[in-house]
Amino acid sequence: MSKILIIDDDPAVLSSTTDMLRAFSFDVITAEDGRKGYEMATTLSPDVIVLDWMMPGYSGMQFISDFRAQGYKTPVLFLTAKNEDSDQIEALRAGADDYIPKPFKPSVLRERVRAMIRRSEYNSKKIESAGNRHEYCGGELIIDGDQMQAFKHDESCELTNREFQLLQYLEQNCGRVCSRSELLKQVWKFDFLGDERTVDVTIKRTRQKIEPDQKNFKYILTRRGFGYFFPNDLT
Repeated sequence: MSKILIIDDDPAVLSSTTDMLRAFSFDVITAEDGRKGYEMATTLSPDVIVLDWMMPGYSGMQFISDFRAQGYKTPVLFLTAKNEDSDQIEALRAGADDYIPKPFKPSVLRERVRAMIRRSEYNSKKIESAGNRHEYCGGELIIDGDQMQAFKHDESCELTNREFQLLQYLEQNCGRVCSRSELLKQVWKFDFLGDERTVDVTIKRTRQKIEPDQKNFKYILTRRGFGYFFPNDLT
């Protein structure tokens, strides 16, 4: 039985949503504030988190920001009265997996939760069976350590050895910002005393080959003034 954590400061909403999901045979646990919910989310390993946005003291946005920053990948669904397109975009960019504005239909919530569980189970099985082959965003990017190559929907990105080694190093250190000097030492395999723009040039070439949108990078991101990183919340 899948475990669902609901975090909402409104007792009426919490109670009705809990009853609704239990009627659909989910195991439901609840928290009435964001901080308690965060503690439960990090200790009880729910399969899906249903999260309110507007909670006093510790909002849903603070929750998702902290949760993803710590590397937790549990699917999160925002269930909130904030229903502007800009709100949905903000939540999804912060790391939410789905978003349902209130009021909502019980059948919609049920199917969204079921879909999130299916995706999570599929991704877990894929990672277990893939060995050294990692797929992101439904195969939009595939990093294959056995072939030493990256693919976009099974089409080779034609990376050079250095470009692939750089991409693989960032992936292996996903979520952590890697400085240019670190990348030179770990990827180029020597202490580089010259111009660190060597890294920038290689990053640019790699992005041109793997990124689906050259104006909005998804896989190799920049932390200005510090270095580059591969995000840890891609699925």
